[in-house]
Amino acid sequence: MASVFITGASGFIGGQVLKAIIDHPRQYGTIRALVRDPDAAKLIEEAFPQVQTVIGDLGNVSLVEKEAEKATVVLNVASNKHIDSVRAIHRGLAKRQSPSYWVQVSGASLLAADELASSSFQPGSASDVIFDDVADAAKIRSLIRAHPSRVVDNYLLDVAATDYPKIRSAVVFPPIVYGRGEGPVNKKSIQIPALCRVALAKGRAVQVGKGLSRWGSVHVRDLARVWAELADAGANGCKVAEVWGEQGLYFPSAQDISFGEISELVARVAQESKLISSSEVEQITPEEAAKLLPGGSVFFGTNALVKSQRTEKELELKNVEEPITAEIKRALLEEAGV
Repeated sequence: MASVFITGASGFIGGQVLKAIIDHPRQYGTIRALVRDPDAAKLIEEAFPQVQTVIGDLGNVSLVEKEAEKATVVLNVASNKHIDSVRAIHRGLAKRQSPSYWVQVSGASLLAADELASSSFQPGSASDVIFDDVADAAKIRSLIRAHPSRVVDNYLLDVAATDYPKIRSAVVFPPIVYGRGEGPVNKKSIQIPALCRVALAKGRAVQVGKGLSRWGSVHVRDLARVWAELADAGANGCKVAEVWGEQGLYFPSAQDISFGEISELVARVAQESKLISSSEVEQITPEEAAKLLPGGSVFFGTNALVKSQRTEKELELKNVEEPITAEIKRALLEEAGV
């Protein structure tokens, strides 16, 4: 039976991915999870007795390499920036005699790379640039190559170019991820709770600049199913070229929304819930955003729009969870402790 090695299992996305592969009809011989904190490892083992935890972190590159070498499928959900661990996974998979499968996390901020590199871009402004993750696969690869700072993305393209088909890789680029996670440890997303916390602390919601910048969004359960289906494809020995390698760039997304729209919803719901007195949204500068919000204007003032087709075309998946607009009240009340 196929074996899985997963990183990031104590995280928001990684914990949901772990649950998704356990809930999937596919049965695995072993599921091993790299976990930094022993207390988190205990929670994971209690929730999922079939999971074997391995205590260590991404900096333990010899351990990461060893675990990757033993796995049919590697799901690296922990980081899209830790290049040393990515290289360690590559070394481990390269030692295997049989084909292996590697699913790597990245982020939809890739689609904003040109904006971020432009001195004239005003955070919070709109854009009409929309990528199609099937029709524009070559354009997306070119975007990655044009930005060497996307070190992990570039490395995975190198793997796809030089090691395919011995190593079949895929990269998942999450947009705004929302919903309450069902993993054993971290159950909160980043962007929506952050906007809610700022609104509660300041007494009014905020947006970067004009709030016109837009991203895609996906519920964490829909996102996790993408990982579970890719893991299943790997365990099944899937050789479809469009699933892996240079074509295997996945941008799951259910609904596009501007950050201004999100902030307006936060403000309205907070006022209706008598948590703040004003439904007005305050414009903040990129400098203020950097102090108030994780990722600052990168996560809250850029545009990352995609026509998401590959997950349905290649994995036969459709988004089934509630839209992001239905998430605002739940997240706000959770942050308020109500």
